[in-house]
Amino acid sequence: MKRILLGVTMAATMAYQGATSPATAASLVINDATTDPNIIFSVGQFDAGSGFILDGTTLMSAGLGTASRTVLEGTPGAAPVGPITHTFSGNFLIGGPLVAPTSGTIAFTEAGGGISDILTFSYTGGGAGGVATLTGSFVSDVDPGTLLAPPGATLVSEGTPFTFNNTNITASAVSDVEITPLPAALPLFASGAGVLGFLGWRRKRKQAQKITE
Repeated sequence: MKRILLGVTMAATMAYQGATSPATAASLVINDATTDPNIIFSVGQFDAGSGFILDGTTLMSAGLGTASRTVLEGTPGAAPVGPITHTFSGNFLIGGPLVAPTSGTIAFTEAGGGISDILTFSYTGGGAGGVATLTGSFVSDVDPGTLLAPPGATLVSEGTPFTFNNTNITASAVSDVEITPLPAALPLFASGAGVLGFLGWRRKRKQAQKITE
């Protein structure tokens, strides 16, 4: 009888844990490495509260599915074009306490100097069987570059994915790689060097012909 009661108790405990613990983790990917001028937000399993909100509108209702949205880096039709700061927030079930770091500001640096993108994030809530909230923002540089690194920001090279995972969530952001334009004088220099090389070749050829005549 004791064995039967023990088996029933263990089965009930496992059923309770399965009902209160999420099967898989929430996810967020911010991808600015696509063709300009777009940024793609991809999310999955923000399964509590208001789900996932991007720029004030629902990207994903609370549930176990996935969703994505492509947004612009800058304001269309404006002169000059200005960068858009995209804000986001999401609620998800969590299986334990949050771990450090629970917040941060990340500035993606360009190879030639300057800032390509800026990410901010903050986790609140948590606790076994509770709900955690991720809030943050992402803004991408628009040429000509105007972004400045916020004080105390962590610097990450552009094109390098930055992960800001926490308990029961995976999250990452990647910046695009700016293409360094060629100096305006470089094509002229290359064409001039080609002409000089051709003239030198012709002169040497004529001298060789005179010697053989």
